[in-house]
Amino acid sequence: MAKLVTIFSMLPGVVGIYLGFYYLSADPKTSLAIVTFTTVGITGVIAFVRHVIFHKSDAKRLGWETDRPDWMFEVGFANFSFGFMGLLSVFWHWGAEAQSLVLLGYAVYLFQAAILHGYRYFTDEKKSPARLWRSCLTTLLYAGMMAYFACNAVL
Repeated sequence: MAKLVTIFSMLPGVVGIYLGFYYLSADPKTSLAIVTFTTVGITGVIAFVRHVIFHKSDAKRLGWETDRPDWMFEVGFANFSFGFMGLLSVFWHWGAEAQSLVLLGYAVYLFQAAILHGYRYFTDEKKSPARLWRSCLTTLLYAGMMAYFACNAVL
């Protein structure tokens, strides 16, 4: 189930980044709001569901099965916190600075997660191409684009 939720969580972010680039030159504020709403808001809330509600299948998908899923819950709560702030910053019109800060914060969070997955790929005896491509490189690219929009909005 976590694999399906993971795929479902990627779609809003991919669409949001596409639309963000589409509107970037014509309407940078709309571009930032779309990217913040989708890549942080929607994706963060769905990641919470994946890490907390479906924690057993998510841990199995990641190769990190455990009898004590406390860390999965903690990761899920962090995702929800960012997601909730992303949604609020857009709905309550907190402005480009607030949206950029939430977006950049989540990008840094995901960058660190990507580094961890890369480390796990290179240090594990069993090399999982999915971990390298999906969890490390794709997440680095995703976080990089989020950071681009966050920095572009305030510079």
